[in-house]
Amino acid sequence: MKKILGSALALIVFMSDGWGFWFNGAYEYTTARGYRVGKTAATMGEIGDWVQILLPLSALVYSTSIGDWDGNKQLAYSVGATAATTQVLKYTVAEERPNAPDDTRGHTFPSGHTSFAFSGAGYWQRRSGWYFGGPMYAAASFVGYSRVVTKKHNLLDVAAGAGLGIGFNCLFTTRYTGNAQIAAEPTDGGAYIGFKTPF
Repeated sequence: MKKILGSALALIVFMSDGWGFWFNGAYEYTTARGYRVGKTAATMGEIGDWVQILLPLSALVYSTSIGDWDGNKQLAYSVGATAATTQVLKYTVAEERPNAPDDTRGHTFPSGHTSFAFSGAGYWQRRSGWYFGGPMYAAASFVGYSRVVTKKHNLLDVAAGAGLGIGFNCLFTTRYTGNAQIAAEPTDGGAYIGFKTPF
């Protein structure tokens, strides 16, 4: 019961960034420096808001579904350390955002969306290998790109966020060696992915 409650608590923490979950057109604007963020870029930004949450959330759901409690603990350590370090750096460095007026001190370095997304992707790769980690890293890279095209961050912010997410997973996350068996093979219409584990 404690393990389930711990997983539920982690889920609540992951969902705490819910302000960005709705497609409300908030990204479509002209910035203080005259950059125009169009509808396509705005949509990418809003999708990025979702994906940054879904990456670590999917890892939590999968690990919980196979009873990988050590994995949940490692995920909590890596995501927690990434989030804490990101916030400390944001308030320590206080770099200006690309969409803000010149010489405006902001909390842009590093990109929180990107660090959160890469903390989930890094967990998938370290825990389950590149077959799952590769697509997750691609999704996390989309999140980083969405932050640049919406003028919320520059490339350095995004690269630093990615480095934090990956780095803390290298520190805390190990390969899963439990009883679960994962199989993947191509088919005529796509691919077959399956796993089996005792419950």
